[in-house]
Amino acid sequence: MNNHQNPLRLNVGYLYNKPIGTTRDIPIDFKELRLDDLEIRDLVSLVSVSKTREGLLLQVKGTTKVETICVRCLEPFFLPVEMAFEELFEFPSRYREETDLLLPDDGYIDLRPLYREYLILSIPMKPLCKTDCLGLCVICGANLNEDHCEHHPELAEKASTIKGEDNA
Repeated sequence: MNNHQNPLRLNVGYLYNKPIGTTRDIPIDFKELRLDDLEIRDLVSLVSVSKTREGLLLQVKGTTKVETICVRCLEPFFLPVEMAFEELFEFPSRYREETDLLLPDDGYIDLRPLYREYLILSIPMKPLCKTDCLGLCVICGANLNEDHCEHHPELAEKASTIKGEDNA
């Protein structure tokens, strides 16, 4: 159904002449994928395609990891996200809105733009690499998760206690 060049380009043309109510499930499983400026890993998704009177209804559920940047330490990391969306690809007609998705004549639907859009919407406004991320030192800019600077001696003491380096 899909190919490794573009796993989100699905052949749904065989459903054009099927009776209304016909449904097919198309699994998507891809280790790494780039959607324009969005890098994702471990995409596992199920696309359920149903023929309706107006066109083909696609219902998508899945999980993946999206590369983003932590708002505290500014380090890139892969954030696990879940997504669920549905879109109707309409049969061509005279009466349609400009925003409607149309079924292509060749029977192939490219879902890359939809996945990209819904994944971006799934990313929180302030993504954190971990809940206890210490961020950057406001004075010298050191990543406090990795380095301990002279501006935050309490963090150095806390880190040495956690690591078991405190011999007191």
